[in-house]
Amino acid sequence: GFGFVLPNAGGRKIFVHLNEFRSQVRRRPVVGDLLTFEMGLDANKRSCAVKVAPVMASHERVLAKARQDEREARATGSLVSLVLALVWVVAVVIYALTARVPWTFLAVWGGINLVTFVMYAADKSAAAAGRWRTPEARLHMLALIGGWPAAAFAQRVFRHKTSKAEFRFMFWLTASINCAAMVWFSSRVAA
Repeated sequence: GFGFVLPNAGGRKIFVHLNEFRSQVRRRPVVGDLLTFEMGLDANKRSCAVKVAPVMASHERVLAKARQDEREARATGSLVSLVLALVWVVAVVIYALTARVPWTFLAVWGGINLVTFVMYAADKSAAAAGRWRTPEARLHMLALIGGWPAAAFAQRVFRHKTSKAEFRFMFWLTASINCAAMVWFSSRVAA
């Protein structure tokens, strides 16, 4: 939990204790690590390093920035998903009310969305507990038959299934197919 640091400008070694690190240290410093620190005094009035922090290497900064950018992109994508889902829900409800679609249609559609939301919640819980997971094909099937608005909402609420590009692609493919099928079907019913 302690050691000595040498100033880059030269001079004698300076005592440092692990408790003086500003942030949580992911790993103990090793010989050759660059650190920033200020000079201070310990309880016995001896010189020591205080307010110590590791200097992040340039590649570590690049990786940290890439991770941050990825998190922000996922959050933005998830917000777009949510907005599109809300627009679709409003459109379906308005269509159902104006086209005199039976209430059973809205009830079934609402039930599919409820089941989808519950399945996402259960899958997130199972993932956190290390239990048996819901197959992705089942989640995609629910999105395909109309549950994609609830899936988009669940992805945002639970932060679940938002980082895997292959899953996201299939999710949007099933949502697009569902929307196209519903538009086609509604045009056939209206004709």
